Amino acid sequence: MNQTAITAILLAAGESRRMGEFKQLLSYRGKPFVVCCVENLLAARVAEVVVVTGHRAADVAAALTGYPVKLAFNENYQLGMGSSVQCGIRAARPDATAYLLALADQPHISTSLINRVITAYEAAQPLIAIPRFGEKNGHPILFSAQLREAALAAEPRTGLKPVIHANRAHTLFIDIEEDAILIDVDTPEEYRKFQQDYLLDSE
Repeated sequence: MNQTAITAILLAAGESRRMGEFKQLLSYRGKPFVVCCVENLLAARVAEVVVVTGHRAADVAAALTGYPVKLAFNENYQLGMGSSVQCGIRAARPDATAYLLALADQPHISTSLINRVITAYEAAQPLIAIPRFGEKNGHPILFSAQLREAALAAEPRTGLKPVIHANRAHTLFIDIEEDAILIDVDTPEEYRKFQQDYLLDSE
């Protein structure tokens, strides 16, 4: 098995327009979303964690005080998620062999699930590894540093979709038995359902 130095990139730059409040700091089990995500990533088998900030960057940075993460400010965050992915890649350690993309509105994605994706990636050595539930793809996504230049050359507003499409033949789909990989929180209604499904059961 080849040695991997995986940089986890947590995308936390968005404005949360549909939510109506800053979802990176919404509460999950008594902690802000972004803190939960960082803790899960730091406990996983990654070499470093890069948190891409944008909107309310200072608030995100304050929430992460004391955590051994690298903060990368995306001045173009309004261009969309693709620009944040590119910002995270540029901030990653130069010897990174792969990048794991995680979303700041998925605080329920456990370290064990993250490690499961990493283990499958390391065993098969594909260019891209994507967890899926049924026929639907989820996060976190892992992709090889061989695709670094292609990712950086992509149109920021479209993100990695063209890169993934172009490399579908070299993509490993990892079947996951839980739909957690599909769940994110974009609206107040989704947050209320999320609280019912994930918060209340844990109390």
